[in-house]
Amino acid sequence: MKTTQSPASARLFKKLSALRATLSNEERAILDNLINVEEVSAHQMKSRAVGKAAGKVSKVTEVAAHKMTGKAIGKAVNKTTSKANEAAAHKMTGKAIGKAVNKTTSKANEVAAHKMTGKAIGKAVNKTTNKATEVAAHQMKSNPESKTAFRIAFDPNSEEYKVQEQE
Repeated sequence: MKTTQSPASARLFKKLSALRATLSNEERAILDNLINVEEVSAHQMKSRAVGKAAGKVSKVTEVAAHKMTGKAIGKAVNKTTSKANEAAAHKMTGKAIGKAVNKTTSKANEVAAHKMTGKAIGKAVNKTTNKATEVAAHQMKSNPESKTAFRIAFDPNSEEYKVQEQE
């Protein structure tokens, strides 16, 4: 496939590539599916990536260096005990329970006051129907004869989107 780029498409691909870099893996997959991405060489390790992977081995050594000692364990136990005491101090009393029940009851009464009536339901249904009609009127329909002979693809080596001609 031959790669062709006009100045406008080059700017667009640069923006798409920058956007893609900010997305999560799940969002990237959705974007790639939207524009029919085909990976050229799937997840090929570059020399820089190999160096990074080797550096991660040193993380194992660092984890071992952070192993809990007897002193650290004692400190952690003291913190946990004080947190448990604080939780017990915030336990609900009879007075606080009564207050909470009153608030809940008044909220339930307010919710009941906002209950949908027959007239309000009819109004909501009409609005929803009108919106659905408007949305359908704006629906994009594809015309198979008007499709271009180009395809957008993501090149993982250069980490950019490119237009490729169909052969």
